[in-house]
Amino acid sequence: MKYRADIDGLRAVAVILVILFHAKINFFPGGYIGVDIFFAISGFLITSIIYPKMLAGQFSFVDFYKRRARRLLPASIVMTVVTLIVFAFIYPPNLFQVLADSAVASLLFSSNFYFWQTSSYFNPSLALQPLLHTWSLSVEEQFYFLFPLALVILSLLKFKKNAILLTVGAACVISVSLAYIYAPNDMSFVSFYVLPTRFYEMGLGALFAIHLVHKPDAFKAIKYLREIGLVMVTIAAFQYDRHLAFPSFYAVLPVIGTLLILIDRSTSGVFYKILCSRPVVFIGLLSYSLYLWHWPIWVAFEWIVGVMSAANMIAYFALTFVVAYFSYQFIEQPFRHASFYQGTFKTASLLGAAAILVAGVSFFSSQSNLRLLPLNETDINEYSAALVSEPYRDKCTDTKRLKGQYSVCIVKEGVNADYSILLWGDSHASALMSALDNFSDRFTIHAMNTSGCPSLVDTKRKGNDDCYYHNQFMQAYLLDQTNRYDLILDVSAWDNYIEYELLESDVSQIDEMHAALQRTIEFFDANDLKYAFVPQIPKQKNNVPRAFFRHQLGLNESDEFVLRSEYDIKLKRFEAMLYPSKNLIALDSFFCEDDKCGGTRNGEILYKDAHHISVSAGKTLSYYLEGEIVNAIEGGTSTLEVSGG
Repeated sequence: MKYRADIDGLRAVAVILVILFHAKINFFPGGYIGVDIFFAISGFLITSIIYPKMLAGQFSFVDFYKRRARRLLPASIVMTVVTLIVFAFIYPPNLFQVLADSAVASLLFSSNFYFWQTSSYFNPSLALQPLLHTWSLSVEEQFYFLFPLALVILSLLKFKKNAILLTVGAACVISVSLAYIYAPNDMSFVSFYVLPTRFYEMGLGALFAIHLVHKPDAFKAIKYLREIGLVMVTIAAFQYDRHLAFPSFYAVLPVIGTLLILIDRSTSGVFYKILCSRPVVFIGLLSYSLYLWHWPIWVAFEWIVGVMSAANMIAYFALTFVVAYFSYQFIEQPFRHASFYQGTFKTASLLGAAAILVAGVSFFSSQSNLRLLPLNETDINEYSAALVSEPYRDKCTDTKRLKGQYSVCIVKEGVNADYSILLWGDSHASALMSALDNFSDRFTIHAMNTSGCPSLVDTKRKGNDDCYYHNQFMQAYLLDQTNRYDLILDVSAWDNYIEYELLESDVSQIDEMHAALQRTIEFFDANDLKYAFVPQIPKQKNNVPRAFFRHQLGLNESDEFVLRSEYDIKLKRFEAMLYPSKNLIALDSFFCEDDKCGGTRNGEILYKDAHHISVSAGKTLSYYLEGEIVNAIEGGTSTLEVSGG
């Protein structure tokens, strides 16, 4: 296929969109479509190259895969190794473990499956994974492996042009349908990461390429295809955002737009001249290395620097382009030529180095304690302890999502227990189980928690129908006279639902929360159920264990905390929403001292992230909380406060 400078220009557009999006520059809120532009280009170009060879009987799988390997693997491998080495010095054990595992997955062209399976509510933030961007490379590599094979099989079955077009078209329709059905949501990200739901983005490119092989002038008479395509891509870049359930059918717009630009062979017009200009083409030539390096460099900057000031942003862009240039000049270019690999000794050396690399990365991944951190063991252990999952989480949280049905579980069944408690709530209630689990045998404790669902009567959360049914189940359960408890402990992230506007309502979020709390209180009172609400604990501005770790490395000037006065405003707001009821157990004195509500106390990390209590803090809290719950059961409706001693 003849070289086209405008395609490199289009690659420049794609990579610039992605880099700006990842750098949190909101000029293009849909900048992530740059990846979809790459997918469309790949499907179009690869098919344009291999399909004519197949028709002529000249296609070789070995030659094709050799070319792909020389083009893609060297720079990717170097980036992976350098990333591992750098982050081994600065990352805590849990984040580095994910990095090492993802490095193995990336080398095996399966990082898309790895990140799909590890993306969930309580896993380490994917935004801090330096190899997260390799998911798209794995999708492309899987396409490169499977699609040529499919075309060869269709050729062997004597499929003609129209039959091949119909088959590939049907596969695209199925892919779009799957992408729509399994659109990403709070429970599953499968549609975002896997080839079946992304195939149509490359498959549509293949359709255009196959048609043009047989009819090169098919679209020649149609004017302004490039301009129409530009408008489609621009609309997606400006109108889409990170909250869109992508790809679903939404990727069709930028993909078709990209393909219209590709099939326009005219060499006139302002946009064509811009795409073919030397600066834009230069960026396009660097696009693969830019894509490889931009994300791990960004993650390193965010981890080390923290706040990305204007000076830091300039340094980030400069470093990214310099590293990408050296990667292109000294890795991509030399390694892509077959002549570089000539000679038995050189070939054997490269194969041996690849085998050692895979074995080395696999070993690094398996050694959970192998790090190059300049920290003492005490600090590392304290950090790791804060991330321990709360007891009974798998058993008592998200039962519908995990097991297919709502159920109340047993946290503790005290022998001859004096008191019985039902914990009803979301992930904050689940985190509090670390305290309840350490109560004495005087208690029988049951729990029913669903992450992200406010424990309120007749209340819906936006985009989560299961929250409504979770609460309906609890209402029916509590109305059953056989299910009687001395206290219903109602625990949720009340402030989060208000601040992130998560409640379905025609009124303000504060008014809706007020009404929902009053409905819940009326339900409790009408059915003679004794209850106590637990206000949300102080929400820190950053992930507390992470801030602790960075502080020990000297990257943070101080520990994480919020002002007591800021938290008191939210606490008083919540108390006002409950009024005239005063049935609450406030934990502010446990988390706040003097004028600060800190994320740590006496060297102990109190949180597992920015707003969930850690298991170790739960154990400390249990002694005080047990006494206050006894007071709530025996003392009626007085306002309660847990003291930190």
